[in-house]
Parts: sequence; C-alpha cells; structure tokens
Amino acid sequence: MTVNQAEIKRRRGGQKGNRNARKHGFYSGTLGPAETSQLWNITNLEGVDPEIAFIRVKLQSSLEHHPGNRRVIREASRLIVKWYSAYYGLDATTGSYLKTVVQNLLETASIRQSAGLQGSQKQMADRRNESYVL
Repeated sequence: MTVNQAEIKRRRGGQKGNRNARKHGFYSGTLGPAETSQLWNITNLEGVDPEIAFIRVKLQSSLEHHPGNRRVIREASRLIVKWYSAYYGLDATTGSYLKTVVQNLLETASIRQSAGLQGSQKQMADRRNESYVL
C-alpha cells in the first residue's frame, strides 16, 4: 500500500462517479411521464404486448442519451428473444438466430440514429456560424 492509498479513505455509501442513482437509461426502474404516455400509445394503438412496449420505450430512451451503447443493445435483444422464446415456444437454435437478427437490427438503428444526431448537430453548428458571418 502506498502513502496516497493510506491517506485516501473511502466513506460509507456510494462513491463519487458511480452510476447507482441514474435517473434515465435502460436499467433505471421508472418511466417518466412522456415515456409512460408513449408506452400506452404503443400498447393501445399498435397492439404491442406491454412487456415488449416497455423494452422498446426503455431502449429508445437509453439510446437517445447514449447512442451506440452496445451493452444496452445486447441486453434489449436478449430480453426480446427471451420473451418471444417463452411466448412462442422457440427452440434454442431458433432463439439464437432470432437474437442475432434482433441485435443486428438494433445496432443498425442505433448507428443511423447516432449519425442523424451528429448530422443535426453539425447543421446547428453551421447555422450558428452563418449567423456570425452575417
């Protein structure tokens, strides 16, 4: 143990920088008012099962805050395949194939969304620069 490690003593509770109390993201336990409304719209208007609608809303919210988060994509694809496998009685081979397909689709959508966000941010920066020139 070095001198610096002996001097720095951890306090009780959550340490600086941990993510235990995040308010948004795939692993947060609650939905905000807009997400709740979106969940019920998906369920009632599109006829999607509430469990799948919940995963869809949480995934969308999480990718809006952190586009390209591969861990969230893997977890969402795992949950979707688990639900469909149980509901439709899929065997392991079909479930594995479905997981690969769902994960690839979600990764493609995430890449498109992050590219769209970057493009819109670039357009906003260009507009700001044009206003300075004028």
